[in-house]
Amino acid sequence: MTHPRHDRSAFSLIELLVVIGILGLLAALLMPAVQSAREAARRAMCQNNLHQIGLALHAYHDANTTFPPATTAYGVRARCYGGLYSIHTRLLPYLDQRPLFDAINFDTGTWPTISHLSHGPAGCHDSNIFNLTVMETQMDLFLCPSDGGPFAETGNSYRGNVGVGSHWGVTAEHPDSGNGIFPEADGPISISRVPDGLSHTVAFSERLRGSGREGRLSPERDVFSFADGLIVLTADDLLKVCRISARPSNPQEGFVRTGRRWFWTGRGNTLYNHAQAPNGVIPDCTAGGPVIETDMFTARSWHRGGVHALMADGSLRFVSETIATPVWRGFGSRNGREPVD
Repeated sequence: MTHPRHDRSAFSLIELLVVIGILGLLAALLMPAVQSAREAARRAMCQNNLHQIGLALHAYHDANTTFPPATTAYGVRARCYGGLYSIHTRLLPYLDQRPLFDAINFDTGTWPTISHLSHGPAGCHDSNIFNLTVMETQMDLFLCPSDGGPFAETGNSYRGNVGVGSHWGVTAEHPDSGNGIFPEADGPISISRVPDGLSHTVAFSERLRGSGREGRLSPERDVFSFADGLIVLTADDLLKVCRISARPSNPQEGFVRTGRRWFWTGRGNTLYNHAQAPNGVIPDCTAGGPVIETDMFTARSWHRGGVHALMADGSLRFVSETIATPVWRGFGSRNGREPVD
């Protein structure tokens, strides 16, 4: 008895293309959700890092009756840049990093590796040899997972608020400078010197690390050099100067390796100001080197819509990039009595 032959069915080319198309569509639909979930996890980790820094700030204040100094050298720069140690170095014992803190020799300078120059004061080239191990230690707590840096240095994503304006201290010509929690002059600051209230004053926020791409500045990450002949006195002046300095018609020069080290002080690495609202469209600019001069370093992140801000009372806020500039400047001042609610 013969049985009828049943040929094995198979996908036709058209059916195969349909299946591939469906799979591609599903992948396209799922990818944004996966990316969103990953960014949410990175954002939560970033927030937790700032929370830990906030706890450390208050533990430091409890032990020392002030917040950490932004520097101990400005006004009279110590030989070999002694005293240019960051807020972060002072917080190490309160971040379960006592051995790392004990390894720092605060009596020696930070020259030459803090400088953008290839030469320095006589006898200073080896002055920080005892701190090289600490300087080259990466601290994951100081890195936002969303802020991927392109160059292999220890890096820093979180910065202390120096105030609103461009200068390192309050003067007659710079009335809106040096009025933050971590001024580069007239510090350190105690809680009693924050009349605006700790919950209304930002202590720390985020700033993206530099792109590391020499000759090709990133408006979001890098810092343009001031165009020749420009002078800055107030925060409003600073916005105008930075806008002009970033024009394509001006030389595209500046610094692409900001945020290199958590170990060093200065707006080039661990400090920022409140002249411009978070993620502002005007690129940052500077009249000086990577330590401290007259410049704008804006709070910036890759988080969608804004940046995290650690308030001086230890609480956290996510500040929208659409916040009004006067309100953001009010958050940057510890004693201006500006309305911020």
